[in-house]
Amino acid sequence: MHLILVLFNLCFVQDRAYIFNTGAPTSLEDGYTISSQQSIADKFMVANDYVLEALVFYATMQSEQANLTISIRKDNNGLPGELVSELSTWDYSLEQGNLTGYNLIITTDLCIYLDQGNFYWFRIEASDELTEAKWVYSDASLFTYATSNDTTIWTSDVGYAGAGIIFAEQVFNPPYNQGDVNFDFIVNVIDVVSVVSHIMGSQLLDQDAIEYADTNVDGLINVVDLVSIVSIILQEQQSSPSFYAEDKNPSSEYYGENIGPSFFNGQVSCYYFGKQGWGTCKARFGVINDLYNDLVNSGINDVKIMGMNGYQYIQDSIDCMICNENCTSSTCSEGPRILPWTQDLDDGSNCSNENESLCQGDDDAGDIWDLWNITLRDFIILDRDGIEFARINLTYNNPDPNELGECSGNYQKIKDLILAARNR
Repeated sequence: MHLILVLFNLCFVQDRAYIFNTGAPTSLEDGYTISSQQSIADKFMVANDYVLEALVFYATMQSEQANLTISIRKDNNGLPGELVSELSTWDYSLEQGNLTGYNLIITTDLCIYLDQGNFYWFRIEASDELTEAKWVYSDASLFTYATSNDTTIWTSDVGYAGAGIIFAEQVFNPPYNQGDVNFDFIVNVIDVVSVVSHIMGSQLLDQDAIEYADTNVDGLINVVDLVSIVSIILQEQQSSPSFYAEDKNPSSEYYGENIGPSFFNGQVSCYYFGKQGWGTCKARFGVINDLYNDLVNSGINDVKIMGMNGYQYIQDSIDCMICNENCTSSTCSEGPRILPWTQDLDDGSNCSNENESLCQGDDDAGDIWDLWNITLRDFIILDRDGIEFARINLTYNNPDPNELGECSGNYQKIKDLILAARNR
């Protein structure tokens, strides 16, 4: 019965913000001792594919200095196993005078992926012999946790967890389009050449590329797939439905104006669809803002980028998204951001005239997200004629330019796509 309740609790708390949540403890008095003689881990399960965003744990110092090692681990037969990623471990020093016990680690720039249906462990251990800390108990006592005296041999039980939260964002879409065998977000003649080389046996595709080359999913890569990829390339493309939205960023050159694809006609334009009230979206928009400045500083002035908040997040504060003086978020350390930031509405104003019947007002989805079939954190590049050149979801394709782990190269890849769109 305990196991069923624990699984229910772990699954029930999952949404698009967090995948594990014990709730904030009502007291800091009791908890698990973390020292060179004892380490603790909380077990959790993910129901979908996620990208890790942040970790919160409630802990207090019991020694003059308390240096901890935090990690996310794979499950090994019901016990903490190896690291999920070489980047899924953090050194963290507790601070004197922290009266809430609240400790935060931001992971948005690391591209740490958690796979659907798997169990994982949130583990804390002492970093040195002198450290003693207390990982405060959760209020509820139906969690699976594990203890170890040497970080090698672990024993699991059901009871109070170390209080904490794990934030993540669900991966909704496949990262690439069918036929994109070199994973550059475009299906073109380069992909055709790669498939021909595979069929001729001169240069074989790896297994990941084979999955995208097998367009009819018959387990074979042959001329049928080749014809299908060529057909994708030759398919007549239509301009994306146009829209207008008011720029709400006082630091933007378009502040107060209604802007959109038609407004940027004749220029390459890019559109980021985010959630202004959550840290990772603020961080992603910051990177896109930096990329825009990068282009302008390189003398490229015919690329325009704007952001769009989802209608479902309309109550969220805009402060941290545009980085104004009211924001204290760690994802807003520099500002102001100069890119336009707009709000999708659900009033049908973008669904009239040429867009009639393409979207529906008052459906709680937002008109522009309807028009373009948007998924949270889509980044869409239009060429000078308003035709979609590439669509990249930044949840999976994190653009933070730090060259770490699976994030490596995404910033440059997106920049190269924008430059390629200028030459189409």
